[in-house]
Amino acid sequence: MPTNDQLIKAVQVATRKLASSGNFDLLMKDVLAICVEAVGATGGTIYLHDPATHRLRFQHVLPEHIADLLPFKDIADDFGMSGKAFQTRETLTREFEPKPEAEWNPFEKATGVPVLSMVATPLMMEDEMPIGVVQLLNKGEGSFNETDADVLDIIAAVATMAYMNYRLTEESARASTLLGMGKVSHDIGNLAASLYASLSFSDMAMHGLQEQLSLQEQNETVRMYISSLEPMFRDLKSSVDRIVGYSRLVSDISAGRELRPNKRVMGLAQVIETSTAYLITDARISHVGMNFDIQEDAPPTLHDELYVFRIVQNLVGNAIKAVKETIPDDIRNAEPDPTQDDDDYVPPVYGDVTVRYRFAEDLHLIDICDTGPGMTIQTAERILAGNARSQWDKASGSGWGLKIVLELAATHDAKVSIDSELGKGTTFRVALPHRLV
Repeated sequence: MPTNDQLIKAVQVATRKLASSGNFDLLMKDVLAICVEAVGATGGTIYLHDPATHRLRFQHVLPEHIADLLPFKDIADDFGMSGKAFQTRETLTREFEPKPEAEWNPFEKATGVPVLSMVATPLMMEDEMPIGVVQLLNKGEGSFNETDADVLDIIAAVATMAYMNYRLTEESARASTLLGMGKVSHDIGNLAASLYASLSFSDMAMHGLQEQLSLQEQNETVRMYISSLEPMFRDLKSSVDRIVGYSRLVSDISAGRELRPNKRVMGLAQVIETSTAYLITDARISHVGMNFDIQEDAPPTLHDELYVFRIVQNLVGNAIKAVKETIPDDIRNAEPDPTQDDDDYVPPVYGDVTVRYRFAEDLHLIDICDTGPGMTIQTAERILAGNARSQWDKASGSGWGLKIVLELAATHDAKVSIDSELGKGTTFRVALPHRLV
């Protein structure tokens, strides 16, 4: 094929496919697949650069089945041919003489794929820093040449523009979401404050009524009602306090203000149990079982009750959404059986969320485990970097719930980690250091 024709086709394919990629993982897959097809390679790998760690982070590999065979995935941004292409900002090609299996490198031994030719192209636009690298192996016919390099340079530029556009669109959407959250939280705070004032007056009226009735002879029924009013008002006040506090918290986050935790030394077990209790009904309706393993005698520690409440509730809510992804639509959307008594009917369970809490080695460990579809290492890394939205097709979200978890955890010097495997579920762990002052 003439050089110009190959270049034109590469640009057409790249712009058509990449312009329609609204999903990060799909975008990276498309970039790699387009590059492999455009130059007739038999496979390849795509990396994105992490400036903070000076590493090229693995995203995808073709053929996909060798992903689990790779001896290593992430690499230093100056390692090997990919690192050199990244540092020099140039497309590099290289050929290798066939060699016996005994002399194969670790990659060849692990995958069973001998490397005969290679090309590495930085993902970049002209005069800009690269955002990553595409490395391709073994051209099907002949060797990688200048035409292939030109084709890859153009695809890399188009792919970089698509990636930057994706990030800008995502950040714009998140900024809009935050602005909306700030306005809504302000309104909720005002309404809750008004409700709190009404509750305070009602509390005064209730105590006045109690005093007056104490002067009169009361029957058993009246005493029962009066005795039940005080804990009801106490619970209502606690709920309103939590609403007001959370509205202020969201307002601070949306405005970019420094968070102001109000920490006290108290136990975590009750906070964790209370935060999860609000979601039990949602889990039940969603055919998700809720399990608890809470160390009730763990020592009290310094923390903001609202912050921990929000961390646990956000993570449990996401875990329920994850499990729902594994439940068939016909079951999830089925109408309740009219012959069943609502009070006695227990929906069947098709997955589980487990909330664990224990104290060990001077750490308060909170684990939220689910039996959902799991996630890749790359997705987990993006979540922990605060750059991921909800990945669930049936329960989309803005991603701010997890970002809030990270920000709230940081105010307690707590570390958030993720242990996940595709098809086997996910565990989010929050490790809070034990402190009394």
